[in-house]
Amino acid sequence: MGVAALNIRFLRKAGVSAADAVSSVGVSQVVAFVAHAVILLTFAALAGTSGRGSLLPPTWVWIALAAAAACLLISAVVPAGREFLRSWLVPVLRRVIPRLLDIAQRPLKLAEGIGGALLVTSAYIGCFDACVRALGGSVALAAVAVVYLTSSAIASAVPTPRGLGTVEAALSAGLAAAGMAGPKPVSAALLFRLVTFWLPVPVGWVAMHYLQRKDAI
Repeated sequence: MGVAALNIRFLRKAGVSAADAVSSVGVSQVVAFVAHAVILLTFAALAGTSGRGSLLPPTWVWIALAAAAACLLISAVVPAGREFLRSWLVPVLRRVIPRLLDIAQRPLKLAEGIGGALLVTSAYIGCFDACVRALGGSVALAAVAVVYLTSSAIASAVPTPRGLGTVEAALSAGLAAAGMAGPKPVSAALLFRLVTFWLPVPVGWVAMHYLQRKDAI
């Protein structure tokens, strides 16, 4: 939600109308979600043919997913929850669906959106694979991709900044399930989070203050 809010604010400051800003950010999230799902299913199929270990998530992941599904169902049953979901979903869908249909009729823009989402996700997978190999791991790229994509999906449902704490645990457990032994899974997960989470913080802090001074956010 924080990423979406910041992107909407940036577009509003750039002169984009509120409706267009919300629909544009909504479309970008839909495209990113679809790309994430497609890549996950593709690599899961590839990893499933390798026969090296089980990539099933740990038990606590299933418990967390079941709890999230239960909360959603309860919200849909309770009148106040239904009203909240309706008031939140309907306006978003009314803005996003027409924009999606418009982009679908413009192949170049559609290719740019999908290509950008695939490029970002592929870069994270490549970085995670490099961290695994830097610590002497020999996990197949398909398995590394499944571990990262699954952990990323879990992080999106956890109310901490970028899934802090949960992602590290999920990455470590995934690598261990994929056959990486000893303390290496934890080390690889921490190294990856250092490179992709902690090191960008000072750069982001400087960039945000610069944009604030320029009245761009």
